[in-house]
Amino acid sequence: MEPQQDFGMPPPPKKSSGFLNMGSQPKQPGPDFEGISSDVNSISRRLRLLEESVTNLRRYFQITEENIITKNKYTTAEFKTVQSDIQEIRKDMHEVKEKFIHVVMELQTVARKDEVKVLEKYINLWNPIKFVTQNEIERIVTEILERKEKQKISSNGKL
Repeated sequence: MEPQQDFGMPPPPKKSSGFLNMGSQPKQPGPDFEGISSDVNSISRRLRLLEESVTNLRRYFQITEENIITKNKYTTAEFKTVQSDIQEIRKDMHEVKEKFIHVVMELQTVARKDEVKVLEKYINLWNPIKFVTQNEIERIVTEILERKEKQKISSNGKL
């Protein structure tokens, strides 16, 4: 006969040998309802704790998701604002560049310092302050002609 190994199972019923034990069978132990009940209660308690944990995790993930959506909307709005600011800055830079080019072109048409010096020398040489206007010349010529006429008349009268 082999030695029995205990695997947590009750030993098999023994075969009765003999005629006297025919009508009575040995009593098998009944199920342990108290142990089963405490196991079910323990499993039920654990299941409730797990359900609570899952519910809490769902709430946590829902709040996290709402926060992420809110932050995403805020970030998107900020990004659009920054993008419009960048576009405005680019536009302003383009305008400044155009104005700078215009100023450079204007400066190219302006006389240089050495050209102004040459003009100054010619002006000082000619001394235009002593120049007369056309009206002054006409007046002077008229005066001279009148004098000559008076001299003619006075020289004709003396003769």
